[in-house]
Amino acid sequence: MMYERVFQILKNRIECGLLPAGASLPSRIHLCEEFGSSEKTVRRALQMLKEHGLIDTQQRKRPVVSTQRGSAHRTAMLALEKIDAAVTDDVLKTGVLLCYPVIKHGISLCEKGDFQIPRKILGNMHVEDADGFWRLSKRFWRFFVARNGNDLTLRAVDSLGLGGLRPLRDGTESRARYAAQLGAFLQAIERGDAPESAPFDDMSGLYGFTYGNRPAFDAPSDSVVVLGRGQLEKLLSGAEVRYAAVYMDLLGLIAAGRYKPGDKLPSHKELQGIYGVSVDTTIKAVQMLQEWGVVKTVRGNGIFVEMGLEQLKKIQIPAHLVATQVRRYLDSLELLALTIEGTAGCAAPHVTPAQTQAVQGKIDRLWNEDYLYGRTPAVLLDFIIEHTGIDALNGVYALLQRNLRIGRSIPALLNTTKTPANCEIHAQCADAVALLAAGDHAAFAEKTAEAFQDIHRLVTEECKRLGYYAAAMAAYDGDALWK
Repeated sequence: MMYERVFQILKNRIECGLLPAGASLPSRIHLCEEFGSSEKTVRRALQMLKEHGLIDTQQRKRPVVSTQRGSAHRTAMLALEKIDAAVTDDVLKTGVLLCYPVIKHGISLCEKGDFQIPRKILGNMHVEDADGFWRLSKRFWRFFVARNGNDLTLRAVDSLGLGGLRPLRDGTESRARYAAQLGAFLQAIERGDAPESAPFDDMSGLYGFTYGNRPAFDAPSDSVVVLGRGQLEKLLSGAEVRYAAVYMDLLGLIAAGRYKPGDKLPSHKELQGIYGVSVDTTIKAVQMLQEWGVVKTVRGNGIFVEMGLEQLKKIQIPAHLVATQVRRYLDSLELLALTIEGTAGCAAPHVTPAQTQAVQGKIDRLWNEDYLYGRTPAVLLDFIIEHTGIDALNGVYALLQRNLRIGRSIPALLNTTKTPANCEIHAQCADAVALLAAGDHAAFAEKTAEAFQDIHRLVTEECKRLGYYAAAMAAYDGDALWK
């Protein structure tokens, strides 16, 4: 929702110190112009900032950044008693596997002027203010996550709740040393040096556990490190399912052969249960499909499929009607391509020879006997997720799995024949499994990453050819996430 985007952007500026405590926010007219939104949207975003204790408001005066926002919330200390060591370890591992490659890619996208923002954040980090120092240190790294311009990636990282953790036992000396290392790191990447060239102390002890299961850090009461995967999935599924998602998934099921011409689709009541939406949403979705001639409704009898795949390829669906879904698909592919190597490497040691042999057989059978469309990458992805042993990571990847189904529903993108591109991707995935069977875990991870990076590249090229890419990129402003 637009007001949530405005809220998040202003919240970022406040928490990074770009809007310091006591500073007045721009006028509502200025904010409307900046975000291209209505005054109602801006008012809603400002109300959310006030509810979160980030701004103070008075009649006929501009909102002011609160000077009290650094005070600890009373329930945070109660959360310490609920933190589970296994859950926290699980979330921290997920943070490593997601954040390292995403941050590195964000750094590679930075142009010279972009570094002014992390430099400003670093300048606002004062070693004598422990709360502010650790909060801003998280914002420093978050900038490089946001620099990817990928809303899904940023949401996935934010949902882990790592930005809300604060060490309970540290001193000005350790903070000063870390600040110096951050400064050296920033200088190195500004010169174009590899991010790995800047050394950091091992600070994992600041976020570990002391005296048994007692945590050495503070965490908000609603953090994933307290509530686990259920909270993670709740945060990730915050986006409302709209009628576009319903009609595109139905298009995909028809294109994939799940429903053939003459078949009856689920009723409106059944569709509401399948997609978790209202009757208004399913009515709009079916109406769109009717307008394109994909289905017809028979009063008192149901909804029936009119088209098969070849006919679906010929219908002209305006790009703006599928833009949001295409963007979600591309965002998911990008996050997957960036993080799959570490995830595959994490899963490899947990796989037995018998399990590897079973997945080889399944890939061969689907390709040679039951071929409908390119299932090999999906089978490999499911196999990797099954063996990571990291629950929070699997929560993120479960969302990616769902989003990847969008690909089958993008008109003219699905091809049920064995194209050269499909054959190449299948060969890469099969080679990856063969490397796993040979016991070469590193090569398995690298080959898997190569396959998904190629998938991301090929899908992007095809979306450009079909005229979907520009509309998808306009679905939201990726630059607004970090600028």
